[in-house]
Amino acid sequence: MTQNIIDILGINTLALRGKGTEFNRFSRFFQSVDDARESVATGDYVPTPGLTNAVLILGIGIAIYSFDLEDFVAIQDLAAAGNQASRYIELDGANDYIEFTSLQGGTENVLDWSKDWSIGLTLVGLTETTSDNKLMTLFSNGNNAIFLRRGGTNWGMYVTGDANLQHGANTWYAPTATSRLLFTYDASTYRLKYYLGEPASGTYALRANLLVNANTRVNQVGNSLCIGKGVNTNLGTSALWDGGVNNLIISDQVLVGPQVDEFFQTGEAFTEHEYYADLTTYARLGEDTYPNVVDTKSNATGVLVNGAANDFVDIPTE
Repeated sequence: MTQNIIDILGINTLALRGKGTEFNRFSRFFQSVDDARESVATGDYVPTPGLTNAVLILGIGIAIYSFDLEDFVAIQDLAAAGNQASRYIELDGANDYIEFTSLQGGTENVLDWSKDWSIGLTLVGLTETTSDNKLMTLFSNGNNAIFLRRGGTNWGMYVTGDANLQHGANTWYAPTATSRLLFTYDASTYRLKYYLGEPASGTYALRANLLVNANTRVNQVGNSLCIGKGVNTNLGTSALWDGGVNNLIISDQVLVGPQVDEFFQTGEAFTEHEYYADLTTYARLGEDTYPNVVDTKSNATGVLVNGAANDFVDIPTE
């Protein structure tokens, strides 16, 4: 029997047979997710609407381009997105943000450097992923805020108090389109911990353990808590958050050990989590009637500011 060997085969798209007469297309092998995103941005790679656009990304594996998220999502993470609560809120990075007022019951403690607190949420798409080193505001309360710095594969975490920016930590890890994030602050040690994980796999890690210095701990908290709103600092105004957010949790306790495990390693039924009793606020984000954002604990009143009804978006499943 003669064996034919092809040393190198260069093709743009490979169609592989699936069930019956179905053929699934597979194209491109990228060295990194940044390369994949750049190829879409420049038109070098053009995903086709209505088809499964599968590619291989080094370090991630098989990924699908989601038109809902406008990003590449690893297939295991896409499954996680489909298992989230049914809707989320899309923040456009231009002028909209979520604002909670009438803070009480311990929710008002968030970003007060003299109080214990924890705050977390799940991402559903991360629109802006450039390496421009801009600070994107995730959470703010008055002049106190937590930012993530866009840095390609090396995202940093910064904090501020009284508009005095403190360098936080270059974590060397960037959030993905479906990451879950948790911040806990212990007022007795002045330690802010940043956990980053993936609900699809249940894996997570402590990415920063920051000592908030005395200059930053000058408290300028206000009477509202915002997600994604730009904040003035000594380096100028930060960028607004650009991407989807879902399932906000707040506690007036420092979540530790099994509580952190449960946050990252269980599904989206947050009201059934054991630590739910320790929360002061839980908001599903996007499942209420626009523009309202309801706290199931009734300790905060929330709305989407400067948004539109279509910013309350269905979770993508493909």
